[in-house]
Amino acid sequence: MWTSLGARPEPAGPRAASGRFWAVVLGTAAGLFLLGFLIGWFAKPTEKKTSLSTHEEMRTAFMAEMKAENIKHFLYNFTQLPHLAGTKENMHLAQQVQAEWKKFGLDSVQLVHYDVLLSYPNDTKPNYISIIDEHGNEIFNTSLSEPPPPGYEAVRDVVPPYSAFSAQGMPEGELVYVNYGRTEDFFTLERVMGINCTGKIVIARYGKIFRGNKVKNAELAGAKGIILYSDPADYCAPGVDPYPNGWNLPGGGAQRGNVLNLNGAGDPLTPGYPAKEYTYRLDKASGVGLPKIPVHPIGYHDAEALLRNMGGEAPPQSSWKGSLNVSYNVGPGFAGNYSTRKVKMHIHNNNEVRRIYNVIGTIRGMVEPDRYVILGGHRDSWVFGGIDPQSGAAVVHEIVRSFGKLKEKGWRPRRTVIFASWDAEEFGLLGSTEWAEENAKVLQARGVAYINADSSVEGNYTLRVDCTPLMYSLVYSLTKKIPSPDEGFEGKSLYESWYKKNPSSEYKEVPRINKLGSGNDFEAFFQRLGIASGRARYSKNWNVEKYSSYPVYHSVYETYEIVEQFYDPTFKNHLTVAQVRGGLVFELADSVVLPFDCRDYASAVSSYAHIIYNLSRNHEEELATYNVSFDALFSAVKNFTELAASFHERLQQIDINNLLAVRSLNDQLMFLERAFIDPLGLPGRPFYRHVIFAPSSHNKYAGESFPGIYDAMFDIESKADQHEAWEEVKRQISIAAFTVQAAAETLKEVA
Repeated sequence: MWTSLGARPEPAGPRAASGRFWAVVLGTAAGLFLLGFLIGWFAKPTEKKTSLSTHEEMRTAFMAEMKAENIKHFLYNFTQLPHLAGTKENMHLAQQVQAEWKKFGLDSVQLVHYDVLLSYPNDTKPNYISIIDEHGNEIFNTSLSEPPPPGYEAVRDVVPPYSAFSAQGMPEGELVYVNYGRTEDFFTLERVMGINCTGKIVIARYGKIFRGNKVKNAELAGAKGIILYSDPADYCAPGVDPYPNGWNLPGGGAQRGNVLNLNGAGDPLTPGYPAKEYTYRLDKASGVGLPKIPVHPIGYHDAEALLRNMGGEAPPQSSWKGSLNVSYNVGPGFAGNYSTRKVKMHIHNNNEVRRIYNVIGTIRGMVEPDRYVILGGHRDSWVFGGIDPQSGAAVVHEIVRSFGKLKEKGWRPRRTVIFASWDAEEFGLLGSTEWAEENAKVLQARGVAYINADSSVEGNYTLRVDCTPLMYSLVYSLTKKIPSPDEGFEGKSLYESWYKKNPSSEYKEVPRINKLGSGNDFEAFFQRLGIASGRARYSKNWNVEKYSSYPVYHSVYETYEIVEQFYDPTFKNHLTVAQVRGGLVFELADSVVLPFDCRDYASAVSSYAHIIYNLSRNHEEELATYNVSFDALFSAVKNFTELAASFHERLQQIDINNLLAVRSLNDQLMFLERAFIDPLGLPGRPFYRHVIFAPSSHNKYAGESFPGIYDAMFDIESKADQHEAWEEVKRQISIAAFTVQAAAETLKEVA
């Protein structure tokens, strides 16, 4: 027996025997108490162990827990009032979501606020467009509001159609029709037709590209104002009635939306930093991405009145013609007896700082609580938000409820899951970007993946997925385990119906997956922070249904009824989307080895390198003259491909009981996306930092691969200094080659 230095052993005797007796009694009592405590602890109802202990069984239970009827109920509740960002109605919805997520059993649910620049119409001075005669008399005025849908006539606080962040002003001038307002449309006007838009008011139809890009293009062309309208060719499906008898846009409907060019900056007054009370703010007039000209959206009935008497040249191609009963003459100005008439804009929007609220809920991970999987979607809507965003918010709500049910049974995910209800997405992805900025250091160190959950349906044909190549295999594997909701595919998997309806044009025998662009809340996570991201929703047949997005997008007619009557009466597609989004979160949060496949990234990068190289071959002579070579990029791609293959082999041989080895390889997978981030950002777009993917400079909605090289080569033949232009191409190839090689190095076996 060990005794302390200098201690004397107690002599044996009656006292010692008595002490031993009481020691045994007390020890037994303590043991029984401890045993009872442990039994009581493990029998706690919220943490009880169940037979559903394996990953597969819990995933099955999770998928089965989600119900279409619940999603339908949540959608109805979320769409009875407008929930415009910065209003009390949207704050009340945030509080409701917070209370219900707490009731569902999340470990913590917080409201996180930011004070950001928002934009609203002037209550006393409405926005409109007029045709004026030579004396300034208003001959025609556009509508001040949309006719309300049936049943919503008494709803107050419906914001009229407007372009958020439009400059104020009352410009007047000749009208020029600019088709979709794309870069190539303005090139056609200026270079082919010789039409100068300087000092003119231009009118562009919605569709093809992000509205903010249309406004920027009009500014660059010298226009003093831009009118946006929804042409039936782009917002009415053939053979379908306008709402409420069908799902087409009525003639009095108009698309609201922001017209910023933020390029990932977040709040225009606090670019790069969270918009908290202590944050330095730019002057309102100096905010990032604010348009310098007035902008206003109108419906196609009003547009027809503006376009009916256009003069000037005929449209250059048939593709410039929409479906209105007008000539689509380009102008400038009106024809014949109407030639003295002009168009005048009356735009009085106000920009003001208001408070917004994100709801952030958490389930703490059991094994790796410092690794985060995030599911986020926005809550704010332009009006009722029947599709955008509440069809997505209702799905998130059901996913949260279902995770809560699993937690009740004693389960916890391996990694921490964070659920987010973002605010002010419609005003430039503000809620998600500000939160990402505030938590950037933690997210860069701990963020495993981000799954976005905006609109769940934009059609009812098949699944649509956009994601990082790291997730391709996961998406394909998961969709093989989910039943297809499509008619004619009873008993078959979602993967089978998706592949049959939308096969990939890049890869053999798999469904199509799109590149991530922007226009949604994954932007800050993917494009700025380099966190693997993905999104999924049910969509239309893009090969046949040529109208843009869905017809009633951002109008007052996006109601619960349009979803319930036309888009998804049984809510089976909503349920399928819930299973895809929820299933992705489950697998990412609970798989021992992260379900990322870096070989798919290698294939994608190789494909993109060949695409950009082939594009450069349109300039063979210049490539030779300026000594432009892609060899370094192809060498880096080859190295990346080889190292990705050897990494995958090591992954197959891992001992999953060796927690340190698993953690080490998982971290290499987690940080691979981060390795494609250039801290200096893209030229002129410092908050877009991903070297492989970025939103197109000409359409924020679309994704571009090797964007630095692509932008350097865009329209290069018209650049004044050809040597300087091709030097920039060489610089961008060098950056891309370095980045791919650096990413490859992260996959090497740890020494």
